[in-house]
Amino acid sequence: MTAMLNRLPRHAAVILAIAALSTGAVACQTSADGARSSGRPNHAPSTPAPAPTTGVPKATPTAGSGGVTDGAKSSGNDTTGGSASSDDGPSNADTSTSGTSTVVDLASIARCHTGDLKAGFAAGGGAAPDMASTGQTRASVFFTNISRHTCSLIGFPGVDIVGNRATDGTWSLIRASTTPTKILLKPSDTTNFSITLLPTTAPAAEAFEPALVRITPPDEKTQFALKWPWGGSIVRQDGATHPGTFVNPVGS
Repeated sequence: MTAMLNRLPRHAAVILAIAALSTGAVACQTSADGARSSGRPNHAPSTPAPAPTTGVPKATPTAGSGGVTDGAKSSGNDTTGGSASSDDGPSNADTSTSGTSTVVDLASIARCHTGDLKAGFAAGGGAAPDMASTGQTRASVFFTNISRHTCSLIGFPGVDIVGNRATDGTWSLIRASTTPTKILLKPSDTTNFSITLLPTTAPAAEAFEPALVRITPPDEKTQFALKWPWGGSIVRQDGATHPGTFVNPVGS
């Protein structure tokens, strides 16, 4: 009996120890189940820190746009990595700022008036006539736009040659058969026309000696009076149907 009583405290201690171990296991199981139900590892914070926001938020496509939002387009940023295109297809218009081509309606450009122009005989580059020639030669007359606006010339100038002798009178030259073209003159631009001449060394009765040339721009009435600088004489044919001296159109 005494021996049984001595063993009771030992059994009680063992029972208490088993009970303590069972309680700890249940607690550990409950903690593990709680961690798995939250979907986070045990070391993760209970509330995740917000992600840092730096720079401009990325634009997202709007419904039916097939591209980035209007805000991204207006900023000039290409968030798709490609070049923007129009729904209407490629444009053939030249939008560059250099080498730009401009179509000019010549019909809308006013003609050059006498007051817009300066006139004179051209002398350089073989423009002077060879008055010693036995064949036809040419004298060149220039028109320079001295106005501040663009104007146009088309057709034949009027050319009246005043003779050096009283018997010569004034010879109004006929026109060549050449078809004229419209010439556009911007401010300070110059164009020319020529007078075809048939020089002669014949006696005075058969010759016309120029002294002054009156030039009338096409469709104008006011004339330029230019002194004849070349000397010599031309074959007198002021009454002929096809004389060797005549006027050519502007731009010739």
